[in-house]
Amino acid sequence: MRNTTGTGTRPAAEERPRPPFVGMAVAALAVAGMAAVSWAVWPDLAQMVHGGRYNLDGSPNMVPRWLLAVAMPFTSALVAAILGAVPTLTHHLQHSLKLPVGRSPGDTTRAMNALMVLLSLFLLVTHAVVVFNGAGWDFPTARVAGVAVGLLLIGVALVVPGPASAASGLGTAVDRWWADARRPVAFGMAAVGAVQIAVALMVENAILVGSTALLLLPAMGLGMAFPLLKRRRRG
Repeated sequence: MRNTTGTGTRPAAEERPRPPFVGMAVAALAVAGMAAVSWAVWPDLAQMVHGGRYNLDGSPNMVPRWLLAVAMPFTSALVAAILGAVPTLTHHLQHSLKLPVGRSPGDTTRAMNALMVLLSLFLLVTHAVVVFNGAGWDFPTARVAGVAVGLLLIGVALVVPGPASAASGLGTAVDRWWADARRPVAFGMAAVGAVQIAVALMVENAILVGSTALLLLPAMGLGMAFPLLKRRRRG
């Protein structure tokens, strides 16, 4: 039986969730790239390699080389599988629990595409840094890692979503606050990312390069407080 409204017209077709195919494709390519890096470096890896951490007594935490080679690809594939299911799971939860619809399935899919692309590329670089370092290759670890973190922050800042356009009155105060705070928060993230890249390119001290990302917390805090300061100034 055809569904019609009181005016005799069909209701608008409900938008169905779509998997983030672009993000999933990039994630698959990133995992393949990680596998290629592990295969290329495998002969130079000792049976036990430094896992990047230190024990309580100060001794390096050693792990089997196979674990170093597969840990990041496995993690990346798992993260991609989880994020790939987010649009469908969100849609089903909203309908089964009768939750207010904040974002359209299309918006959720686009957000997951962007997030998966950024994370996949970042994890690929991280895997290369860890494996090359474990093999003892002459590799600018701090510089590459610092630039990668900076680019990730700038990328996330560019895709920070706006407030949800919920039809109900729930959360409208939060939406108004985020509408004012989104740009300052994104600007703060991008600024920290730019500083991180500059420090990584100019300084070879790994501790200093790694500490630069700590500026992210105060930068985001100022961005989140911006709407309150703006309203107080108006008042």
